[in-house]
Amino acid sequence: MSASRFFVRPATRADAEALADARVELFRELGRLAEAETEAFRARCRAAYADLFDGGHGIAWVADDGAGEIAAALTLVFHARLPTPALPAALEGYLAGVWTAKTQRGQGLGTALLRAAIEGARRRGYARLRLAATEDGRRLYAAHGFRARDDAMELPL
Repeated sequence: MSASRFFVRPATRADAEALADARVELFRELGRLAEAETEAFRARCRAAYADLFDGGHGIAWVADDGAGEIAAALTLVFHARLPTPALPAALEGYLAGVWTAKTQRGQGLGTALLRAAIEGARRRGYARLRLAATEDGRRLYAAHGFRARDDAMELPL
């Protein structure tokens, strides 16, 4: 299938199942999802996407062939933040679930989705976008101005 058959569009609540499937595939490819956990994880993802759309907590985009086939997906989760002198805006976004089907990689779909997310964040006045990049994705993000940071820490709860 040719990447030119796909168009990027904002996802809707009706895409929650396809977005959940894409997230499952992403974590399978990363080797971070055991087969026995797949259906429970898929259900949690479906519920999270429904909440995201119903609560206005984010937006997603998909590369769609017009007949229901999704070849790529990206989700932008909204976060409130405290302003700083360098970044006065009180919103930022976290990119998650960035995935392209193996057969469509290298065709520009990830770039098209990323551009849509960056433009959407700029229109909304976000201070910045953040993400956790895979090794394969680093080049794409760097080409769009993302920079690695060494001052972030986390505490899994």
